[in-house]
Amino acid sequence: MKNVTISEEAYNEFKGFLEENKITDFNIRINFAGNSCSGPVFNISLSEATDDDEVEKINDITFMFEKTLAEQFGGFIILSSEENEGNGLSLKPVIAPEGGCGGSCAGCH
Repeated sequence: MKNVTISEEAYNEFKGFLEENKITDFNIRINFAGNSCSGPVFNISLSEATDDDEVEKINDITFMFEKTLAEQFGGFIILSSEENEGNGLSLKPVIAPEGGCGGSCAGCH
């Protein structure tokens, strides 16, 4: 089952980002970092897979994340800067829940 969708353009940009930052270990963990007013927020870190992870290798990069995240969000889409309307690389869930505060951030605080 494919849980990570990434175009060739986004892959090349992401790999270039890793190389620019002198990262040679391409074992990338996707972490859930919480919710914001615009929905779920994710970050990435270097890691090794555990038995609780889904693991997907795309070319030279191995993506991993907890199985519960795959169930909750249906996987992930990585967009290049261009695909993200010039706003830099972006990681989005396939299934995006409603925004955290229904349009008003006052309820988040």
